[in-house]
Amino acid sequence: MKKIHFILIVVVGAMVVTSCGKDYRRNPGKIYAPDMTYSRAYDYYNTTDSINAAGGTFNKMPVKNTIAREQGIPTHISETDTNAAKALQNPYALYAKDLEQGKRLYLIHCAICHGEKLDGQGPLYTSEKYIAAPANLIGGKYLNFSAGKIYHAIVYGKNMMGSYASQLDSKQRWKVVAYIKSIQADKGGAAFNMISEESVVEEAVAEHNHSEEGEEHDQDGDHEHENGEEHGAH
Repeated sequence: MKKIHFILIVVVGAMVVTSCGKDYRRNPGKIYAPDMTYSRAYDYYNTTDSINAAGGTFNKMPVKNTIAREQGIPTHISETDTNAAKALQNPYALYAKDLEQGKRLYLIHCAICHGEKLDGQGPLYTSEKYIAAPANLIGGKYLNFSAGKIYHAIVYGKNMMGSYASQLDSKQRWKVVAYIKSIQADKGGAAFNMISEESVVEEAVAEHNHSEEGEEHDQDGDHEHENGEEHGAH
């Protein structure tokens, strides 16, 4: 028994001496992707001075074809910029066809709550499946909402209404806003001026050309009819 104790003491002592030796080095073995295992974390919301001081490199430019959050070109506006939203103007030239598209998009995305007549009597509300009353866009304070304020509500939502930024791109939102403002103007709101004069001129020219083509077609038809009568007379 004493012999076994003696052997254990010798073995343990040898292990202690070996492990404490100054020439001993631990080898953890091979590591896959050590730069990921022991990577140095940086908070990119702070300055990059520490990265520069360490001789690190990085790409400051955003990824190609991407836009930073709350920097949707060409309308740079954040959720908290409510004052800027009031003064926000439509950056696109809209035509009569865009107004029709705005109506179509409104009926798809908005009418279910705000109603086809913009009176807040959409089927989701009138069916009592949704108890929060949607905004009546042709009455009360909403009648005189600026175009930019309506655009802001579409992007970030308002009250119980969620954001529609993922469903509508920037120009589509302005088309919807233009349609809403056109109806509001008919209901006593501010004068509607979101259709550019250039579009009116182009439409007038197109209508004029179309009418001329119609007249030429009628004249050709009359000429063919006269030729037919002459041929019949012979």
